[in-house]
Amino acid sequence: MTFPLPPRRAGQLNFWSRLSDVERRALMRMGTERPVFTGDTLIAPCGPSMTILLAGCWVRLQAGSVPTSRCVIDMAAPGDLVNALCATTPESPQWLGQMAEIFGVVLTKGKVLEISGGVVQIVLGDLPNILNLIEHLQNDQLHFTRQMHASSRLDVGTRLARLLLNLLYRFGERPVAGRNLLAPPLSQADLAAWVGASETSVGRVLRGWRADGLIHVGYSSLAILDPKAIRDLANSPDMPFARFPATRDRRRAGGLPGAADGAARPRVAAGLDLDADLPPGL
Repeated sequence: MTFPLPPRRAGQLNFWSRLSDVERRALMRMGTERPVFTGDTLIAPCGPSMTILLAGCWVRLQAGSVPTSRCVIDMAAPGDLVNALCATTPESPQWLGQMAEIFGVVLTKGKVLEISGGVVQIVLGDLPNILNLIEHLQNDQLHFTRQMHASSRLDVGTRLARLLLNLLYRFGERPVAGRNLLAPPLSQADLAAWVGASETSVGRVLRGWRADGLIHVGYSSLAILDPKAIRDLANSPDMPFARFPATRDRRRAGGLPGAADGAARPRVAAGLDLDADLPPGL
């Protein structure tokens, strides 16, 4: 009898889990908690503010709203600070160029903690660790965006393989009906907008991988069945694949508001030890 492998844990800590109890309580007092629903728009226009996702909420960060021209910048999971790029200044980062107006689209309903611009300055002044964390997140997001941009000249399959591996390593997996799915809710249209390809091209690649037994595709979900094969596809002779850098510091006590217990929550409920490497071949 064979047993399914446990889902892989995220290799990167979220914003909320890196805060102390004092910092969490301060943010809860200064901010406003409100429910959000699928399709809602967050942080538009870009400005000095903080939006923290609480339990149950996933958000897609994008530029542009027209399906044929929008560009996916990043994904945010429960516990993440959605708008690290805009949290410390009212001006958008210059490296975004024409994609300066970025906003979040809610993918799964939940709750958010919003802290307005005026209060943010107080938070950053009184709680310097939070400012350090935001700057760290900004560097991570810049690294990831540049990594995706650098691979834009590669073929669609290579770009897609790199994206899926980065999502696997950053966010981990979630167990659903006997399968370990990538934790983020993903659509084919989102993947296409993220790698800068047409939805038709991405669909063709996914169908080929599914026929070869490399992935399983469902409604807004995807499971990587053969990570080593996907890793091979992600490599290019002149541009070897480098996975997204992991954050290895340990979680502090305290969990997401609305979570069932007081311990800090990983991005997924079960899986491998966060401080252990991923399985061989990944």
